[in-house]
Amino acid sequence: MLNRLRIKNFVLIEDLEIDFKNGLNVLTGETGAGKSILIDAISAVLGDKMTTDVIRTGFERATIEGDFDIGGIPNIKNVLDDAGIECDDDTLVLRRELYSSGKGRSFANSLQIPVSKLLEIGESLIDIHGQNEHQNISKVAKHREILDRFAGLETLVGEVGECYNDLFQIKEKIKSTEMNDAEKKRRVEYLSFAVDEIEKARLVLNEDEALKEEETILSNSEKIFSQINAANENLRGDGGVIARLKKIEQSLSSVAEIDANIAANLDSVRSALYSLEDSSVFFRDYQEKLNFSESRINEVEERLSLVQMMKKKYGNTINDVLQFAETSRNELNSINSSDEMREKLTDEYRKKVQITKVKALELSEKRTAAAQKLESLVMKELSDLNMQGTEFKISIKQEINPSGEIEMNNNIYMLYPHGLDKIEFLLSANSGELLQQLKKAASGGEMSRIMLALKTVLLSNDIVETLIFDEVDAGISGKTAEIVGQKLKALAKERQVLVITHLPQIAAMSDNHFSVSKEKSGDRTFTHIKNLSRDEKITEVARMLAGKEVTELSRKHAAEMVALSEKTTA
Repeated sequence: MLNRLRIKNFVLIEDLEIDFKNGLNVLTGETGAGKSILIDAISAVLGDKMTTDVIRTGFERATIEGDFDIGGIPNIKNVLDDAGIECDDDTLVLRRELYSSGKGRSFANSLQIPVSKLLEIGESLIDIHGQNEHQNISKVAKHREILDRFAGLETLVGEVGECYNDLFQIKEKIKSTEMNDAEKKRRVEYLSFAVDEIEKARLVLNEDEALKEEETILSNSEKIFSQINAANENLRGDGGVIARLKKIEQSLSSVAEIDANIAANLDSVRSALYSLEDSSVFFRDYQEKLNFSESRINEVEERLSLVQMMKKKYGNTINDVLQFAETSRNELNSINSSDEMREKLTDEYRKKVQITKVKALELSEKRTAAAQKLESLVMKELSDLNMQGTEFKISIKQEINPSGEIEMNNNIYMLYPHGLDKIEFLLSANSGELLQQLKKAASGGEMSRIMLALKTVLLSNDIVETLIFDEVDAGISGKTAEIVGQKLKALAKERQVLVITHLPQIAAMSDNHFSVSKEKSGDRTFTHIKNLSRDEKITEVARMLAGKEVTELSRKHAAEMVALSEKTTA
């Protein structure tokens, strides 16, 4: 439910905070006082379109914020979780900002979100019925959901949806196996050639790096041989470093026993000698292994050229080339077995279609029965609301299409994730008129009363906790107004209801009454809202009965109406 609404710099409202409560919240006031501004503000915080002309003159930004208790709306938690919006204490704060530049921002619990996500969240919070665009009842896509909830068909709809997804997956697999003979032949030839070429190359991981290193050494082998030969001569030749170190070692050995300090340093000389002898052996062996063969250089270069060609054709690295070969082998196996696989998948598809058909037809049958029941109940409610000439009808149709899935009565019908049916609520507002879409057939007031009738019937199946009715009293009076008030009061026992009304019969029913007024201060006009006490409510109802001049008689009549409403409620 909507707990609190804060509005800043929005049309005629400069700074306003309203606390709403459970039950029937009624807003009254003179025509033009600004009651519709509140509805526009609520619509905006739910994600409806905002334009810069709503920003109060002289200000750079309009801000609207709504605090909601979502404890009674479990399905909205999934929407919030998907968007990464934390909501630990069942409190959701939605905020909408619009700047004079035309830019705007939307927030949910301080997390900035796109307006599309705000709109998605808002659809589960409040239904607004009247001239406003934020009406689920006017959206054809919602009609099926309303009927399915009324009939308790959510589980069966889910089963049909699973079948639909299974069929889609199977069709995609069948498509992947479909290839004409010419395509298949070309693909097999290419893959076979590629696999054969890669296998013949006998590539080894990282061999290109080893080949490049060997190529560098072979290209510089003469220089390497010459320098190593010179180094070895200086190490092992007559008068070389090793011979001289041996003489040093012998000299120090003869006196090492005399002084321990000499012995300690003798170890360092010996270590250097042994290390240089090891190096001399390495360089000698290296020199012997050096290959000056031109043929080996050619072999290395040819091998490198082959590796580079493989990488250019099949991948950036040797590992990529080997992986391409493995993938190609798998695809060859798949192509070779595609006929068998396609036949198997086609058989699986046929069986799944039969299972789906049974469930989809069962769903259609139950929808048809539920539609007749819902039509009857709504028509009774409309009759109570003095709309006897109005006809409410639920259209259930299936689409014939050669590319569909479900065959019956010598036709093929389209299957959707929710079944075979296209469902739409239709209305004829006057006797003899053709049935039309709701938004075309009904005025704002009629739409509100139709929604009141629907909500009364669908109350136990409705997920939205807050209902707003604007113009629900348009074109009615007397006994009909009293009945509308009673139905709103009954609805408010189970849901939070906000009503804008000009009728005292409805206003007297309120649990919480707000008076909307407009006043001028200096050169500025302000809209104010006041939560009325019981005595103030009686005075406001008296004004609605008598006009500007509240008489003692009208006040007495108003007090009786309020008392009667309280007695009826009790």
